[in-house]
Amino acid sequence: MNINKKHLNYYNIEDQCFADSKATKITKGDLNFNRYFISDFVEIQRKSFYTLLEKGIIEEFSKRNPITNNKKTIELFFYPDYYQLTPPEYTPSQAILKSKSYTSKLYIPVQLTEKTFMSDFKQKKPKTPFYFQNPTKFFTQSKMIKLKWVYIGDIPLMTKRGHFILNGCARVIVNQMIRSPGIYYQKKNYENFSTKWSEKPQNTFTRYYADLICNRGTWLRIEMDKYNKIWAQMKRVPKIPIMWFLIAVGLTDKIVLKSIIDSKILLYNFQEDPFNSQKKSLPYVKTPPAAWTKIYNIVFSKKIKKTQNKSRTNKNLKQTTKTKQKKDIIISTKLLLESHNQLFYNSSFNQTECITLKKELELKSEQGRKWIFNKFMNPRTYDLGKVGRLNFNNKLKLSIPSNITTLTPQDFLAATNYLILVSKGLRELDDIDHLKNRRVRTSGELIQMQIGVGLVRLEKTIREKMSLLAYGHRSESLLSTKSSANTAKKSKNTSLVSLKTKENKTNKDKIDISNIINTKPFNGALREFFGTSPLSQFMDQINPLAELTHKRRLSSMGPGGVTRDSATLAIRGIHPSHYGRICPVETPEGKNTGLVNSLTAYARVNSEGYIETPFYKVYKGQVQKKKGLYFFSAKQEEKIKLGAPDLYTSDIGFLPKASIPVRIIEDFTKISRNELQFVGVAPIQMISIATSLIPFFEHDDANRALMGSNMQRQAVPILKPQRPIVGTGLEARAVSDSGHVVTAKSSGIVTYTSSNKIIIYTL
Repeated sequence: MNINKKHLNYYNIEDQCFADSKATKITKGDLNFNRYFISDFVEIQRKSFYTLLEKGIIEEFSKRNPITNNKKTIELFFYPDYYQLTPPEYTPSQAILKSKSYTSKLYIPVQLTEKTFMSDFKQKKPKTPFYFQNPTKFFTQSKMIKLKWVYIGDIPLMTKRGHFILNGCARVIVNQMIRSPGIYYQKKNYENFSTKWSEKPQNTFTRYYADLICNRGTWLRIEMDKYNKIWAQMKRVPKIPIMWFLIAVGLTDKIVLKSIIDSKILLYNFQEDPFNSQKKSLPYVKTPPAAWTKIYNIVFSKKIKKTQNKSRTNKNLKQTTKTKQKKDIIISTKLLLESHNQLFYNSSFNQTECITLKKELELKSEQGRKWIFNKFMNPRTYDLGKVGRLNFNNKLKLSIPSNITTLTPQDFLAATNYLILVSKGLRELDDIDHLKNRRVRTSGELIQMQIGVGLVRLEKTIREKMSLLAYGHRSESLLSTKSSANTAKKSKNTSLVSLKTKENKTNKDKIDISNIINTKPFNGALREFFGTSPLSQFMDQINPLAELTHKRRLSSMGPGGVTRDSATLAIRGIHPSHYGRICPVETPEGKNTGLVNSLTAYARVNSEGYIETPFYKVYKGQVQKKKGLYFFSAKQEEKIKLGAPDLYTSDIGFLPKASIPVRIIEDFTKISRNELQFVGVAPIQMISIATSLIPFFEHDDANRALMGSNMQRQAVPILKPQRPIVGTGLEARAVSDSGHVVTAKSSGIVTYTSSNKIIIYTL
């Protein structure tokens, strides 16, 4: 292969470019390229609302399908894939002037399927109640199906500028920063106090626990106490031995003991306490029904005691005797087991006593099973989400499908095994403040959650009306208005007897679906969120920058978040994973310091809710800008060797041969240019938009920069604006993205400009 000498000499010169400054021109970052290729500043708001319209509404309605009554004789089914939104009544400007809301009506096709009623049931009332009788006596096998477009409620629409208009007021939904659903392992320090109260603790020892966090449902903690006993703990529930819990979930004792390393630790709960001889050891359990009864006794024993204590204090002596009688009925597990053994060995007991005790045991075990199922395995009450399921699978090395968003027996088993490995120092603990363990709830996701709340309320009202239909009580509210109006017109010439017979015939066929579905629960839930939620705020409209930063704000407070009083310095502080994602400078002064932050200039939020920041790829010492940007989350960044964005490069993008300062996770070292993998995009990558508008920011003090970035948002626009003497170059982009500048819908050539209009000739 022939090599051209010119190319060979050129690359030889490139290698020596840093030795001889005259050979090639050295540039410090391509700021012009970076400035114009920044993503849209309000993208986080618009993109999240778009995903709500594309996926969120369909997901929430499909979760509630189908809605049935208790007897499952009437079924209501939504078809959310075909939903439609009507054009809004008012434009954003009209809504502000008339003090109205910028909303759109949501219509969904709904199908009602029901079994027809027998005529005998309406005419003759049965002696026994309906719910004690066989339903086949009253229903035939024929079904009536109706499909109709139904108005569900009003959905507030986002404007082009990324905010909402409700009752003529502009409102912004602040993005919420919360702990990502998943499993996290942490440690707790215990102190050994001496017998003398005046002396300091002799020594400290650490114990470990795992927090199982979900999107919706109860949080579970698997904890190891002072005596190395492992417990399952929840709020307002007494702690349960982990062995009982694992067996109650559906595992056998053999599987549990085989699959867990050092399984002797699980049996510590059933040993006698050496420090407290009065406490008796807990019994060992092998089968799930026995575990369910034990858990039922633990969970519901305190509730029964509380109700008894209340009745004792509030009622007279006569009423307290009744409570004592009730107390005698509640049998402890020991008495039940003793009596159960007596029944088998003593023939003097009656058969009826044997049946009643057996029924009580079965009832307790069934209630215990239902309690565990509803807490962790019911998709209607417990939800990890796809992100939570991925975190569980990655952490515990499981292969459970992403569509299973509830906890499984495998999760509990792997979680306890991992906890024992952590206690032995074989696995590492989790850093809660790291951004890989925190995600952002955008405006679309927050509205989706509230739609889910509204649908739960709607489901209750639908079931109440369905129960009326099932029992044959078809009131006028459930019937179509047309049929009632027609019967009223004909009532002048007909008798009462003929009218009743005609009404019975029409009522069978003409049940209106729109009367079964009420719009109040759905609209009420959204009204509550937009009106009372701390995350729904009046838009800061002092100047365009204030509006822009308000839409890019991240708050750790709100429902499911942190409170101002309970927040520690660790939560408020700056973490190395914040680089390029959260601005370390811009934060409010006072109680909200560190809890309310701002996104950086180049940051974006991905589909899973994690913040990403861009980098350029480095190949054999050359920064390859033409290959585009590579966005990395905090978790992906851990495996990468990153260089600073302000490194000197040659004309063709080569880095110097000398050792380059690099960050690997949290350590700073120096490596050669061939080992470097990625480089930052721009120096302003680590700060927010408001901070990047401060000229010579790098020469400013941190406290002064914080005050300057906050006070820029308080500046009032002047009547005769003038161009500033010094600027950073982001001013025009910030104003254009805020929506306060006239923008063209399509590209073209500007043919005429004046103070009133701009004419563009489109190509």
